[in-house]
Amino acid sequence: MRATVSRVGNAVTLIGLGLVLLSFYFTGRLDHYLHPQFRPYTLIAGFAFCFAGLVYGFVRSNVNCCVDGECLHSQAANPVRSLIACSVVLLPLVAGATFSRDGYDQQVVMNRGFVQDVNTLPIRSDISKANPPIPGSALGADIDETASANPADAPNAVPNATPATAGANAGPSNDEGSAQYLPIAPDGNIALEVTDLLYGESEESLRQLFADKTVEVIGQYLPGSGADQFKLVRMFIVCCAADARPLAVTVQAPAAMIASADMAWVRVIGRPEYTKNGDKSHVILKASKVEPTDPPAEAMLY
Repeated sequence: MRATVSRVGNAVTLIGLGLVLLSFYFTGRLDHYLHPQFRPYTLIAGFAFCFAGLVYGFVRSNVNCCVDGECLHSQAANPVRSLIACSVVLLPLVAGATFSRDGYDQQVVMNRGFVQDVNTLPIRSDISKANPPIPGSALGADIDETASANPADAPNAVPNATPATAGANAGPSNDEGSAQYLPIAPDGNIALEVTDLLYGESEESLRQLFADKTVEVIGQYLPGSGADQFKLVRMFIVCCAADARPLAVTVQAPAAMIASADMAWVRVIGRPEYTKNGDKSHVILKASKVEPTDPPAEAMLY
């Protein structure tokens, strides 16, 4: 009887671990904690724990290992040990999965500190060069043979920008090489991420590309240093939630337009303005519209 209770207890612990991992994967909660590259391993681990628990629970085995008349591991059938293992391993995980929030509150963001210089992000330089925020052809490499394929190699590359329609708010026309790279929102504005605006601080080609363009950026609201400013925040992760860093862009808007709860998701439409401060540039998004919105499909940036 003791052996049966112990075996069932250990099986419940293993299956419980697997079910928690599988629930995070299939409900989408895992998207808030883990880079997409590693999510399939969570699925595999979940099924592996469940399978191991079923095997452990239904396959009978001799708990004693006897060699030359000496038997070892006789305590393996102790139900108290199984209960302790379940309490230490499974119960805290279930409680955390049940009561934890799928996101980051203001206190967590403030404790980790804002990143407003993408060069300080904990990523390898070869990754950033291999995956620039805007492909080189969007910066004129497809129309100018002297332009570099990488923005970092062509700081003076200027796209041949021609509005698609009359007015300064229009996005690039279809006959421009950059049109196939710059994402366009349904309302015709250029859809950018917080990282794109921050990359522009160190890339002259991006600053020229974004100049005089009306852009649309989604992020989370946090109060700024003044009544007419706030911070637009996105969380950036390299691997998992443990290394998450908040990226922030300063947004300037009329005080009457700013009426959001802390960490609420908002869509900001406006024009990025880059100003020089010595050798460095700083971006401020001059907003013409701030409105609440649903979180994007991927709440995290990678």
